[in-house]
Formats: sequence, C-alpha cells, structure tokens
Amino acid sequence: MFIFAFCLLALRSLGGGGFTLTAFAQIPISSSGLELSASTNNPVPNQKITVTARSYSIDINSAKISWTVNGKVTQNAVGATTIEITAPAIGKKITLEVVATTPEGRMVGSSLVLGSGSIDLILETDGYVPPFFKGKVAPVYQNSIKIIAIPHLANVSGVEYDPKTLIYEWKKNSRVVENQSGYGKQSITLVGDIVPRPYDISVTIWPRDDSSSAQVYSEVSVGNPYITFYVDDPLYGKLFNIALQGSIRIGTQKEVTVLAVPFGFSGVGNSLGNNDLSWAWAINNLSRAELSSNRSVILRAPEGSSGSSNIQLNIKNTDKILQGSTAGFSAIFSNKTASIDETATF
Repeated sequence: MFIFAFCLLALRSLGGGGFTLTAFAQIPISSSGLELSASTNNPVPNQKITVTARSYSIDINSAKISWTVNGKVTQNAVGATTIEITAPAIGKKITLEVVATTPEGRMVGSSLVLGSGSIDLILETDGYVPPFFKGKVAPVYQNSIKIIAIPHLANVSGVEYDPKTLIYEWKKNSRVVENQSGYGKQSITLVGDIVPRPYDISVTIWPRDDSSSAQVYSEVSVGNPYITFYVDDPLYGKLFNIALQGSIRIGTQKEVTVLAVPFGFSGVGNSLGNNDLSWAWAINNLSRAELSSNRSVILRAPEGSSGSSNIQLNIKNTDKILQGSTAGFSAIFSNKTASIDETATF
C-alpha cells in the first residue's frame, strides 16, 4: 500500500474595489491508483469540506472503503467514496487516510493532510481623495498601486508567524517580480501601464522551514478618475457629506462657492497644489481662462432676475495622459433659498 500526502491551506481575501480573488492549492496525484480531492481549494478554519476518493485502476464503487481521520476509523463501508470533515484551526492539521479493498482482495490507498490558513490582501493607490475621506477610491489608469499581503499562517503550536519572517513570491501575469519578492517582502508596488488592461497578481507565502504555504490570486482592473462637486459654505466649510448631484439653486443667499474634487488623480497633495493638473472651466459653453488656476467657482445670483447657467469642468493630468475627466452641473437662480437639488441631473 502506498501513501501519498499533500498540504491544502486555506486562502481568503479582503477586497477592495477594482479587483477579484481566486485561490488554488496543490492537487494530489497518486500512483497507487487512488486519488483524493477536496470540495474546496480554500478552506477556512471550521469550514465543512467534502473529500472524494477516485480510482482509474479499480472499480471503486464495489470496493470496501475505510476512512481514517487522525488515526481513528470514522467510516468503513462499500462504495463510501466521500467523507465530510471540518477544517482545523490555524496551525493544526488533519491527517486523512483511505484504503479501498476490492472483492478480489486488492488494496489501494492514499492520504491527505489538511491544514488551514489565510491571506488577506489590501490594495492602496496614490489616487487623490479629500482629507478625512472615509471611503476608498478604485484604481485609476496609470495609478501607482501598492498591494499588501496579510498572511495568517501558524506553527504546530498555533502561534501565527510574524509576517516579516515569511518568504513572499509575487507574480504579475504569472511572471515572478524578482526585485519585489523575497524574505519579509510583504508588499508590492506597481505602476499602471501606458496601455491599460487588467492584470493578474499572485503571491505565495511560506515560512523559512517550508513547513506550510499559502497562495492567492488577484485580478486588478482599472478605470477612469472622476470629478465630484461640493458646496464650500462660508460658515461650515467644505460640505463633503453632501455631493452636488446635478444642480444647485441660488436664491436669497445670492452667492455660493462650489468646490471641485478630482478623485483618483495621481500625485495630488491635500492642498490640490499640483502643477501636473490642468483645470478648464466653461460657463454656458464659453471657456473661462481666468479660472484655470481655480479649484472652485463662485456663483452669484443676478439681482432681481431668474435663470440658469451650465458649469462644466475638464481636468487633465499633463504627466499621465490617461488621467482625465469632465463633469458639470447647472446653477439655477431664483428668489428661493439656496439649496442642492439632489434629484436633478445634468
């Protein structure tokens, strides 16, 4: 009887906008004529797993199959080709052995070692967001993207390894990124290609004694930056909690300041003082060159009259040609109190 073993580690991910994750583990190949496969390649602790026995050398459905979990026989019956077990805690392992005996007395066997672990991935970009912004901007064309791996691998005592003491192998589109792989290299930084297309990132992590490993795959996709408008109130400041959706009504207040925020653009400081961004304002389709250095526009209601104006802004990153966006809104002048019309569209 031949015994074959392999290690199956749990993988999970913390996603963000812009990317998807798929985890894979090693699949056993048994020359004994019996193969074992698990129902999932990424079990997490306490997850239910179905293990199936297959054979191409015997009629396994007529064989008496004995399953042993950590040395204890838990199932012994003719045609019992599957068993359900629970994934162990991080750092623990389950040894699963199976022996199939044919009516003629031929015996074939195999074994499987199941462990658990996980990898969380955190994605960060250099795309701009306003101060104290609680959200996360998705990757934008030509952004610099940093991916951080948070591994959860433990030794036999259940103590998690310090991530700084593990070995990391990063791959982009199946090619090893050698200058960012190695001992303690927990993160990778990538600069967006001039030809935008999704790409795959994977990382394999293992301790120095090579006692276990985990691997996770990620697909990173990118999109366009965008512009959002907010009211800059003279009393309360910038109202980042209310985005201007389509129009703003200017009434008895007579004057409103609207701030434009370029979400996702690279290399923008908190003060928006970046010479690489060009700001082109237009009012009623007429270019306003005098506003080219302005991050906001002041709207004043004409005395004793009503009407509306269309305001449009085009922002481009002169250093990164793929980063550009256009947005606008309408300003409605009347004798009513100034307000943001959240249902209007521009």
